[in-house]
Amino acid sequence: MAQTSSTSLKHMWETRPRRITKDQGGRAVFGGVCTGFGARYGYDPVAVRIAFVLTGFIFGGGIFAYLLCWLLMPRLGEDMSPGRAIFTRKDQRSPIEQKECRTGWLLLLGLIIFIPAADDAGDSRVTYGVFVMLLFIWLFAYAENPTPPEQWRADDLVWRDQKRRRRFKR
Repeated sequence: MAQTSSTSLKHMWETRPRRITKDQGGRAVFGGVCTGFGARYGYDPVAVRIAFVLTGFIFGGGIFAYLLCWLLMPRLGEDMSPGRAIFTRKDQRSPIEQKECRTGWLLLLGLIIFIPAADDAGDSRVTYGVFVMLLFIWLFAYAENPTPPEQWRADDLVWRDQKRRRRFKR
């Protein structure tokens, strides 16, 4: 059965990269976004990092895209992103998700501050153009590799999740 564009976008969203942080064994510098993109689509995380940095310094759109990715990408083994944690009731969040909620508020604040700063810094069309370009790069990376890596299957994620939750219980 052929996928329609709406089911393709839904699948793209459901199989989006997961952030792989340092405490999960990743080589993350900040939030694990580049490591997650690299692991999900089979690219070198350093190359992904360079792309975000270059588009951030040259045009400004990379900073906006990175913050937005961090807000919308859950950690490896988790279902809740920082953005979703903001809108989830406190009694329905685990301790890890509580931390994600705090991170989400900071990221949202950063995005709110960044938008007017980008407009004041120069031509906002360039900034948002770079952001759209990065979205298309994500779309092409997904089209090239729509299936997540084997180690991201549910069995492995459940094991990692249980191991991590035991470590945080006190």
